[in-house]
Amino acid sequence: MKKGTRLPKRDVILFVVKEVMQKYKKIDSQEEFTLLVNASLKRVDHKLTISPRRLRLLTLGIPNLRLTIETRKGKLRKKCPSCSKTLRKIYTKNLKGRKLLYKLVCSRCGYSGKEGKWIPRRYVFIRK
Repeated sequence: MKKGTRLPKRDVILFVVKEVMQKYKKIDSQEEFTLLVNASLKRVDHKLTISPRRLRLLTLGIPNLRLTIETRKGKLRKKCPSCSKTLRKIYTKNLKGRKLLYKLVCSRCGYSGKEGKWIPRRYVFIRK
C-alpha cells in the first residue's frame, strides 16, 4: 500500500461498485473496473484506494453482478486462481475406460477451467 493511502470499508466499496455498475452494463477487464471504482472512491476521499484482487473478491457477494472468467493455457492448480478456494475436479472416461480430468470448477466465484486452459486471462463484470 502506498504511503498516505487508506483502505475503504466494505460497505463503502459495495456502494461505489453498485454506483459504477448503474452506469455500465458490462466492464471488460478487472483493471478497467478498478480504475472506475478508484475514480469514484477519490470523489469521496482522495486517500481511498482499492486493489484489483480485493475488489474482485468483494464483488463476488453482490447478487446483481455476474463475474465471467476467460482462461488461457497454463499449469494445473489445486486452488482457485481467482478466489483461492479448493477446486472441484470433474472427470470423464475415454474409450479405453480410463479416467481423465475434464474440468475444474469453483463453487464460490464461478471459475471453470477445462482442456488445459487453467489460468485466468480476463475477468468480465456484467450487470444482471
